Amino acid sequence: MSTAMKPTLRGEEYRSPAIYDADLEGVFHRRWCYVGRSERLAHVGDRLVVDVGAESVLVLRNRDGDLQAYYNVCRHRGSQLCDASGSGFGAAITCPYHAWSYSLDGELVATPNVAKEELDRMAFPLHRVAVESWQGMLFVSLANDPPPLVDWLAESSDEILSFERLQLDRLRLGRLETSTVAANWKILVENYAECLHCPQVHPELVEIIPLHQQGDVIDEGRDDGGAWLAEGANSFTADGTAPLPVIATMTPGDERSYLSAFVYPNLFVDITGTSVILTRLIPRGPARTDYEIEYLFEPSAVESDDFDPSAVCDFSNLVMAQDNAVCERTQRGVSSRSFDRGMFAARDSLCWDFTQQYLADLAAES
Repeated sequence: MSTAMKPTLRGEEYRSPAIYDADLEGVFHRRWCYVGRSERLAHVGDRLVVDVGAESVLVLRNRDGDLQAYYNVCRHRGSQLCDASGSGFGAAITCPYHAWSYSLDGELVATPNVAKEELDRMAFPLHRVAVESWQGMLFVSLANDPPPLVDWLAESSDEILSFERLQLDRLRLGRLETSTVAANWKILVENYAECLHCPQVHPELVEIIPLHQQGDVIDEGRDDGGAWLAEGANSFTADGTAPLPVIATMTPGDERSYLSAFVYPNLFVDITGTSVILTRLIPRGPARTDYEIEYLFEPSAVESDDFDPSAVCDFSNLVMAQDNAVCERTQRGVSSRSFDRGMFAARDSLCWDFTQQYLADLAAES
């Protein structure tokens, strides 16, 4: 990127209900979206109920142990089938309205008070959604013919596939948290993609990631997109340490690093020596976005009787609260009639890359 300033998106692209609807259709309904860790579907019938754009999707594990995903909609009268994630106890999917039931493979198997001769049950399976897993991370796509997930990851994020060496699938979920911010999802992505704000907004963070004190995201002296932690640090905590084991697959260099990736359009990945933090963005409106945050650790740590991830989670929550405050401030500002466009500086190059991908998706949809 040249040293010349480049324009941000237009103000209406952060605040318009019509453009928000276009975002859902052109981005979230067309791309692979992250929905959660596969270990949350450990048993037959376990299910995740997730929102992908404007659609509710049901992800589960069938009796063969395979992943399946469906639109969360009964074929009878359109009732939503499942309200919440959790155990299905290996049972069929039963609609709460008229008790039509579907096998874990999506086949209609029971229609109480409707005689078999009235309809061909084989003609009314649940509508399928593409689902794939990579490194224990579940992605779904509402597109009719999506590319293989690994191809999409390679296109979406240069860094994410390099994390395969860390064997993220062997890590275990230690805590799950949620949060809400009154800001457009694109503002959150742009905030994540730059660190010009870090010295002022994140005084605690820049103490453990010194590169951020200079407003830089990437250490140009490294070839992995990472940054060095402060001397003696290996954790995403207030003092850079935690009573947790280092992830066993890490090299000494990995242990001393902060590694991150944005997987377009809805996943932030943050890695230090003792934890991996996966943050899923869930757009809720032009000026609201929900987060779901999964904290991953060494299996031995999670299984320990004295497991306590508070040092990592508390620091993460502090940084997120600081980010949320400035993102909400930005949302209020871009909602002004006076705001047409802002500007990206040279160090905002990742923000510029994101907006160009976003605009290309909307152009393709229109």
